[in-house]
Amino acid sequence: MEYLLKEVFYLKTGTRKEYPPVDIYESRNAVVFVIDLPGIETKDVLIKVYHNLLIIEGMKRELNNERCGIFICMEREFDSFRRILPIPVPVNPADGRATYSDGVLTVTLPKPKDRVYKIKIEKEKE
Repeated sequence: MEYLLKEVFYLKTGTRKEYPPVDIYESRNAVVFVIDLPGIETKDVLIKVYHNLLIIEGMKRELNNERCGIFICMEREFDSFRRILPIPVPVNPADGRATYSDGVLTVTLPKPKDRVYKIKIEKEKE
């Protein structure tokens, strides 16, 4: 009964959180995304940058029933996911890197270096 009440209230209030949960912070040199992905293998995750968006896609695979036996309770979700996250400042995605440790994916996108470029003035031909 408690389970049904939670589901009904979720539908009415819309308080269910996005999956996977993400923290985003900006340091002096980079924008960092920290994504909780417990139980997911790195081969099942795809990371893309498109314009000013970071796209994280993946699949949490179901356990093999033959290995586990018969489930008595199965609350963990096994499904594909996709998060599209805004990148708040200009970054250099070609130099980006991602690490995965203890169920946490960290994507670091460095900011471009501030440089001053000289532009040569050419004389127009008459």
